[in-house]
Amino acid sequence: MPFIEIEQVRKLYGVIAALDGLDLQIERGEVVCLSGPSGCGKTTLLRLVAGLERADEGHVRIGGEGERIRIGMVFQDFALWPHMRAARHLDYVMKGALRLSRSERRDRVRDLLDRVGLSDRARAYPSELSGGQQQRLAFARCLANDPDLLLLDEPFSNLDADLRRVAVAEIDRKRAAGATVLLATHHLEEVSELIDRVFVVKAGQGRFLVPSAALRVGG
Repeated sequence: MPFIEIEQVRKLYGVIAALDGLDLQIERGEVVCLSGPSGCGKTTLLRLVAGLERADEGHVRIGGEGERIRIGMVFQDFALWPHMRAARHLDYVMKGALRLSRSERRDRVRDLLDRVGLSDRARAYPSELSGGQQQRLAFARCLANDPDLLLLDEPFSNLDADLRRVAVAEIDRKRAAGATVLLATHHLEEVSELIDRVFVVKAGQGRFLVPSAALRVGG
């Protein structure tokens, strides 16, 4: 049984069909890249999988019956909480999802901030961070609950080349630990060695390509 099964999903915004009869199956532990032009429905698809949107028609199923799936998501607009300092973003997610002591959470927060290059910005509010720093915080928050499923919406868009490599390394780390990853990105070449398949979305529908073919056609 697929880990993610999307069957004949239709999502309307007014009279516009963002997704129109889309089918997609992803196996547990796969890394799948969503490709396609801006406005083709990639973000809508990620939000449906995350449970933040409901399909007007069709079905979205994740995991087995009764299975608790921890999901981490990087939003295209980051969706950081303006009233929380950077470290608090991570601690808040951990406290709600993981059975860790306060000291264990503190150590994990420190480690995650260090891995994304924000160890010196732990007490900063989102408004005090640059765009790239905000994206790194969003990425760290995505990892904070040790997710089984990562949903990443343009996670590299505000990162320079060095920090994109750091983000790719974190995705690789989660893949090696057995997590499933679904990401939308225009930086396909950055993750070409990690991804198993590319799902090209166009006109509300989609088809799979192997990564090398997707690179040739440019999504």
